[in-house]
Amino acid sequence: MPLNYSKWDKLELSDDEDNFHPNIDNNLMIRLQREKRQQREAEEAERKQKLLQENTTEAKAEVEKIERMAKLHVGNICKDKYSSKHEKSSASSSASASKKADTKLQVAASDEAQFVDGYEEFLKNNLPILEEYAAIDEEDAKSEQYILEHTQLLSEHATGYYLLHCINLQAEGKTRQMRKTARQYLLLTYVCDLAKSMPGRDARDAIKPLFMKMERAPESREAFNEHLEKYIAHVKTRAEVKKQEAEAEAEEEYVPLEKGTQVGPGGLDPAEVFETLPTVLQEAFGERDVEALKSALQTLSTEDAQYHMKRCIDSGLWDPQGGAGGGGGDDDDDDGVVSAEVDD
Repeated sequence: MPLNYSKWDKLELSDDEDNFHPNIDNNLMIRLQREKRQQREAEEAERKQKLLQENTTEAKAEVEKIERMAKLHVGNICKDKYSSKHEKSSASSSASASKKADTKLQVAASDEAQFVDGYEEFLKNNLPILEEYAAIDEEDAKSEQYILEHTQLLSEHATGYYLLHCINLQAEGKTRQMRKTARQYLLLTYVCDLAKSMPGRDARDAIKPLFMKMERAPESREAFNEHLEKYIAHVKTRAEVKKQEAEAEAEEEYVPLEKGTQVGPGGLDPAEVFETLPTVLQEAFGERDVEALKSALQTLSTEDAQYHMKRCIDSGLWDPQGGAGGGGGDDDDDDGVVSAEVDD
């Protein structure tokens, strides 16, 4: 049963993740990334407005391309910009008095607009259930019973959550937990796909047949395990791609912080300091890597390197203690490299 993962390709990693080098102030760099994203979205909105005013075929095509390529992130994933606000007229109660209400449970079609609509509310109401189901470890009978008792799992919101959660777990290095969650996700996906293949039937009718087939047919279980390994490989690939995308994003020019909103330990404004750093140092901070900063400092004179690094420390852009109050390990070695370069 091939799965379509393309709707997740435009998702941006959260800019609130703690993935910076310990010497680089996380909060400052997060705000830089967030403001850069906001500026990018504002520029896209301005360009769309101008294209709409042109009202040409080429302009409309360009607007559609911008909307299609727009990145999804935590700030816009729950805003439904596709569904119509027009209310369809309904038949009068007298005209449908004898019609029985359809109480059959259905699995929603794989549609981006339907998925985005209500996703945040679904997680708010069902996150404990999602986590409890994901914690079941290769106990198919228990999984079957749990889905029967919690039919809200039979939704695109649930499978979408698990797909993203698997990638996040792998990105955090929690491979064992990812594999367990991936198995539960795939079981649920099989049930949902079987339910969709039975139009007019209640989705719950697909639960027992699926698990019965898994139990009694060795070839079905073997096919499932093969699919699971392929999916796990896909998750590892996507997690690595997301990591590379985040690193590439960090290499872009950062939008300056608003001045006067924060003061570092030495009394300097980090926004002003970052804005006045040489471009080579700004880019090095963006790479979040001590070696990149070391290379950047080597391009400057000793006096300039000392001057700029002191200002970075006084503004809080650079923490000489690595955020650990003088902790040991690799961070101390990195700090020593940078200090040596500045003090030569």
